[in-house]
Amino acid sequence: MHYYYTYYPKVREVEIPDANFIGAYGPLEAPHADREKILLDAFEHPVNSPKLSELATPDDRVLIVLDDALEPTPTVFPFYHVAQALHEAGVKDSNVTVLLANGGHRASSNAEVERKIGTEMRRKYSVFQSALDTHEKDFHTFGTAHTASGPITIKADARLRDASLVIGIGGTYPNRFKGFTGGGSLIFPGLANEDMMSAIYLTTAGLPASSVLGQVGNPARSMVLELLHFVPAFKFCVDLVIDRTLATTACVTGAPTSVYRVSADVAAQMYDFAVPERADIVMIDSHPFDTNVFHAAHALYAALGILKKGGEIVIVSPLIEAVSPLMGTLVKYLTESRETILQMCNKGELSRHPVLGAQLVAMREVLDRSSRVTFVTNGSGMQDPAKFGFHQSNNAQDALNAALGRMGASARVALINHGGLAVPKVA
Repeated sequence: MHYYYTYYPKVREVEIPDANFIGAYGPLEAPHADREKILLDAFEHPVNSPKLSELATPDDRVLIVLDDALEPTPTVFPFYHVAQALHEAGVKDSNVTVLLANGGHRASSNAEVERKIGTEMRRKYSVFQSALDTHEKDFHTFGTAHTASGPITIKADARLRDASLVIGIGGTYPNRFKGFTGGGSLIFPGLANEDMMSAIYLTTAGLPASSVLGQVGNPARSMVLELLHFVPAFKFCVDLVIDRTLATTACVTGAPTSVYRVSADVAAQMYDFAVPERADIVMIDSHPFDTNVFHAAHALYAALGILKKGGEIVIVSPLIEAVSPLMGTLVKYLTESRETILQMCNKGELSRHPVLGAQLVAMREVLDRSSRVTFVTNGSGMQDPAKFGFHQSNNAQDALNAALGRMGASARVALINHGGLAVPKVA
């Protein structure tokens, strides 16, 4: 079986022997749809909410929160509809602030911001990024939540405090820690401080990836829903669902909690699929989450859903960027067990970087469940896999052939495409 990586120009193809081949699987590609009609219908028929043009008032201080440039969401298109609705409501441009919810990611470049909202809109509105929140004054304490693990002080970007109407625009994708992105996750953990973010991530970091990834309901999502009560100004949300070609296939608008339930159900139909048996080797790619090792890890967590214990993962990923120097130093803790890393997130060096610690816990599961992970990459981050205990290859076919040599002549191989969006399960 030949598979051509048409979305990766530097990786041409891979051939899997028919005797070993289970099948090729991946998220759906939706029939061609009229994106503008999808958006117009969504804004005309919000879920459990008035239309945005009726919800907003001329006196509102509006904060529009977007997911950042590391997410593939084409926010630029619904953004224009949000701006139009605010104009219809009589809201002045000077009363509108735009904030990218980086949620622990690096700050986006000017060019990336323009891709998210358009050049014209970037010039029209004041635009900020939560990744640049570095001082205590940048955050506001919204109260205390009483959870099963104890009380949590709720701190998030202070601009939430100053807004009378918060509008979210983001994508709904499978997520290792929250089940799916979308809905209230733009606010929590997207705009939360480090401690608040870590409380959410650590809630599910110790659970198996298969019990969280692509699950509409899970402990972290329950926490997010509880935290949203502390930000009553967050009244309207726009969630997009894209297919594997990154085309918009659905848009849901309305009350944030209701929007998440609908958009996550739609996303599950797009991204979930069954594989008839577990594989000795999972050949997967990270598209569209290709920035660095942590970004590409979306696909690694997906692979665990169908990998035999002790099997191999071959992951094709550009790794466009290297991981941060800080993460380069913290990966040393991957030599510890998952339980120890979790404990170190509360005590020791990782307690100062608990969000990164939670990600290391998830990475440790990949190492525990597989005998070898090989990244096929020639990008700027090609030296990073070795830091995590993974391997690197320049050629997809060579990596697969080597895996077959180690796993044996009868090894079963499953190929997963667009793995960053995938939620594979054994039938």
